[in-house]
Amino acid sequence: MNTHRLSFPQVALDFMNHDHQEFAELREKLLARIATGTTAGIDVMLDELHAHTVRHFADEEQVMRETGFPVYEVHKEEHDGVLADMIQRIALWKQDGDLGALCHWLEIGVGEWLVAHIGSMDTVTARFAAAKLGR
Repeated sequence: MNTHRLSFPQVALDFMNHDHQEFAELREKLLARIATGTTAGIDVMLDELHAHTVRHFADEEQVMRETGFPVYEVHKEEHDGVLADMIQRIALWKQDGDLGALCHWLEIGVGEWLVAHIGSMDTVTARFAAAKLGR
């Protein structure tokens, strides 16, 4: 049984659902690696999580701009804040190697944020964009 699995709603755009699932799986793999107590490969996995997040946010933001999403700036500001925090947390991990702090951030900070963000901002964004795009 995977105790790190997140439960989040599906949204009205398939690419977002796919990306959310990929993100959740990358997070689960990181937490599983941390649970083994070994640090091998964690840097690469964190870099992959970051790259995935950058791409996903860029794709979402493009759809918001293309469809004239009225609160684009609010959604983008949250993305920017999450990316800044992620960069800082990854840098801190690479500096200190604190498995406990990394685990706490991934489990609580990232996990709770992802579920809340999908359930609120992404749901509204996807519903608006899907209607505009005729999906």
